[in-house]
Amino acid sequence: MAQLIPGGLLLARQAGNATVPLVLPQQSLDLSSYPTTGLQQFGLFIIIFFPVVSLLLVGLRVYDRAKTKTFGLDDGFIIVATLLAAAEAVFSYAMMKLQYIGVHVWQLPTTPYDPRLGLILNYIVVMLYNPELGLVKSSVLFFLLRLGGHQPLLRRLIHVLNWSNIALLIAVLFASIFTCVPVHKYWDRTVPGVCNVESYQYLITSGLTVLTDVLVLAIPVKIVIGLQIPRKLKIILICLLCSGIIVTIFSILRMRALYLMYYPPPNPGPDPTYDISFVYSTVECNLAIITATIPPLHGLMRRWFPRFFHITSLQNSAYHNNNGYSGGSRGAVRTIGGSSMALKDLKSPTSPSQRARLNSLSNSEEDILGKDRITRTTKNYEENTETKDWVQC
Repeated sequence: MAQLIPGGLLLARQAGNATVPLVLPQQSLDLSSYPTTGLQQFGLFIIIFFPVVSLLLVGLRVYDRAKTKTFGLDDGFIIVATLLAAAEAVFSYAMMKLQYIGVHVWQLPTTPYDPRLGLILNYIVVMLYNPELGLVKSSVLFFLLRLGGHQPLLRRLIHVLNWSNIALLIAVLFASIFTCVPVHKYWDRTVPGVCNVESYQYLITSGLTVLTDVLVLAIPVKIVIGLQIPRKLKIILICLLCSGIIVTIFSILRMRALYLMYYPPPNPGPDPTYDISFVYSTVECNLAIITATIPPLHGLMRRWFPRFFHITSLQNSAYHNNNGYSGGSRGAVRTIGGSSMALKDLKSPTSPSQRARLNSLSNSEEDILGKDRITRTTKNYEENTETKDWVQC
């Protein structure tokens, strides 16, 4: 996010009932010398809290993958995104102080100072923010590839969306690095050179972020709709796999904050600096990591809290027994993970690659799709043929 406080406001003084403005020293990394408010302290808490939760959950995910020896590309991408989010939190904390985000307008310095340090921090935050969401989305898509990758059409769709996301990540990162040419003109506008129209650049990239969010959220819906399970459980699965919609909400809020920053209303109010919408970026990125990590932790939670998940499993088993899905008389079926789960197979995965993908399901994916006797119906792509055999994966 670009500089949140216009340069003119840094020298503004509040008339009327304002208190005496504080005279601040030149900008330094002694953050205790800067004014603060309760609102700013709340914003600083958010900047620390969400990355800590992300690190904790991703740490549990890595522990589970290492213990079960099922480490995959989705885990590698989420680890890199988490490290970037932690680094962003450090620089965002300092930037919030140096750029007086969340303080009253009458607390702004009355003496001139060199703002370059704050702008350098802002540049670093932008560089860290842009790759994070792209890496998280790729992690989610690789995870969904494990769940629905045996369907050729869905597999191709995930691959196209994933490569489009990676291409967008690289393009946005490249545009952000060279927002100004030369690069250091970003924090020193006295240097000769050119800069992009930042309002267009940031609003367009924010809009593309929301669009890719929606497209990624559509994939789990497609996967879950094919499951023959109780409607309530289907809704729970969709909510679990589509919990990233919370991230989309914060992406929209961030885009709105950017618009108001570049195109402020005619009357912004007497205290425009008393605002912490800057933290939307931190919340957005870390919620993306958290919601992308919760589904893969299903296997670990099942082992740690077996009693809770045993109750859920019994309820689902009762549903399938009552509806006749537990036996082999239902026609062409496939079992996954050696469980008694019946998988309605209108397309037999006769190719080695398809069988390998089914065998690659880790404990978490098996728990989500298999061990609760969830049945999946897949489309028959073989012309006028129906498989009648059992395939043990």
